[in-house]
Formats: sequence, structure tokens, C-alpha cells
Amino acid sequence: MKRLIGIMVMVFVLVLAGCGGNNGGDSAAACDAYVAFSKAFDIDEDVQAGIASLKDFAAAVPDDVAADVEPLFPLLEKDAEAALESKEAVAADNVADQYALDNCGYTRVDIDAGEWGFIGVASEIEAGRVVFNMVNVTQTGEYHEAILLRQNDDVAQPASEQLADALPEPISVEATIAALEQFSLVGAGVVEPEPGDTEDVFVADLVPGRYLLTCLLPEDSSELLEAYFGGETISGKKRHSELGMYREFTVT
Repeated sequence: MKRLIGIMVMVFVLVLAGCGGNNGGDSAAACDAYVAFSKAFDIDEDVQAGIASLKDFAAAVPDDVAADVEPLFPLLEKDAEAALESKEAVAADNVADQYALDNCGYTRVDIDAGEWGFIGVASEIEAGRVVFNMVNVTQTGEYHEAILLRQNDDVAQPASEQLADALPEPISVEATIAALEQFSLVGAGVVEPEPGDTEDVFVADLVPGRYLLTCLLPEDSSELLEAYFGGETISGKKRHSELGMYREFTVT
């Protein structure tokens, strides 16, 4: 998940370099494209569809959105992997996110992610386009992710219980992916462990139904994140969801 988000940032910046913006921009077109490339990269893992949507986004945003990422271009050409760890990459990602926050959300949900829960998510949200802005308020150096799932309509069991039953021990990313297949994945975000300094934005078009927002990273994620996403099994630790980091809500 975190690697995929890094790829999305890199391609986003590269496409802006080639396509530019257009004066005041077309916010409706840009927002539609933002949702499309978020889904392509975060949910479908369809790089080609993501690139096509990013081109649409770049063609629709104002010129200043494109201009704000220009300092990153020579860094990407020299060493793309190193560039994605740079301040310029963070700034470029923030430009896209801020555009979404300012222009793309019919409903905005601000989430504080900490130990051990999501604060700010109402029990009922109106259907439509929703922009989620997640801020890390951790005090213990934990990464947090927000995995947004829609439960199938024919399931009566609470979504959090259904997911817990599907998650085996020990913890592994392979087991996590298998458990998530019981749901529809509609959004995802990751925040790094600097309290209040890191945030992530994702946008989803929500239809009526029952949803679960959860974090499935292992505790002590700052130490174990690379091993977890690298495919290793993690023993003797709990998932953040087991510690209470989940929130069920209904979309009406």
C-alpha cells in the first residue's frame, strides 16, 4: 500500500511536467480525474488507467498547481527513488491533496488517527463524493493507515467482527489482502509517525451501505513496516484494529 502511494506521487509529478495546467482550471474535470486516478492506483492497481486519469487531471488544474511541482523535475530525472523521499515530493503531493480538499469534496471528513482510534468519523455520512483528510496525532511513533471498506449488503454480522474473523495469525500482508477480499475496497491512505505533521487525503464516491474504516498495520509499525510490506510474517504483535482502531458508519 505505501509503495503504491509512492508510485502514485511519482507518476503524478511526471505527468504534470509533461502536460502543465490551464490558467484558472476546470475544477469539475480536475476533481473527476483526481477521483479516477486515486481509484486506479490505490484500489485497482491499474497503472495505465491511472496515468490516463492523471493526464486529464493535469490538463484541468490551474497553472499554479503544475508550477508548484517544477522544482522536483530535475531530482526525478537524476534519481526517482531518492526524489520520492525528498521535501519536494512531499510538497508536490500536498499540492494535489490541497486541491482536492479545496475543490473536490461535497462532504469533507477530517480524521485524527492516533492510539487507538479514528476521531472525527460520524456514524452516518450522506452518499456522494467524500474527501477524507487524515492527520496523524500519534504519540508513540506509529504509522497509521485508513482502509475504507464497504460491507456486502447480504452480510448481517457487524463489519468489524467480520473482518476480525477473517484475519488469521500471525500477521502478514498476504493474509490481510485475503481478508479484504470479503469487502469492497473504496479508499486508502497512510500517514507517517510525526504527530500532527503528516496527513493524507483520499477521495471516494460513496453509495448507500455499511462501511468500515480500519488500520491493519502491526503495532510497533515504525520498526516493522518494511518487514510487513516486504512479505514477512509478524508474530507476537497485534494489529492496530485489534487495539480499537476501527470505525463503522452508514452511508445514507
